[in-house]
Amino acid sequence: MGRSKTTRKTRTAHQRSRVPWILGALALSALVILATVVYAKEYRFRSGHAPVVEPTGRSNASGVLDPTRFRERRQQEAYAVAQQIPAVLNQLYCWCGCKEHSGHRALLECFESEHAAQCVVCMGEAMLARTMVRQGVTDIRAIQDAIDQSWTPGRRTS
Repeated sequence: MGRSKTTRKTRTAHQRSRVPWILGALALSALVILATVVYAKEYRFRSGHAPVVEPTGRSNASGVLDPTRFRERRQQEAYAVAQQIPAVLNQLYCWCGCKEHSGHRALLECFESEHAAQCVVCMGEAMLARTMVRQGVTDIRAIQDAIDQSWTPGRRTS
């Protein structure tokens, strides 16, 4: 009976000795991931070029909120734009940082919640995209380049 108690204590002590190593490995992994995210974000901001957007898998406005639910004209107009050109917005990067804080993959997702109604960047990017589409621009990269020129942090016009 004394032997089994010793064995239990030894196992517990052995298991405890692995805990700091596992915690250290997890902390190191988290640090590497954080450093990668910060570097990528800073590179984007310094380069002034948006990353390629992974579309959400839809190109319709089914998730866009009804523009009439908002009071301000600019909000209503921006949400109406999202309803008019969802396939375009679904391919554009948003410079407000919503990818990092809300997990958005494309500008279209900003209009599927009230996020865009409070964000001058989201609304401005959508308006610029609509202007270009009305001018006959169909190349998404050209639209994204114009957004990058106007809305990259440090270059914002509004």
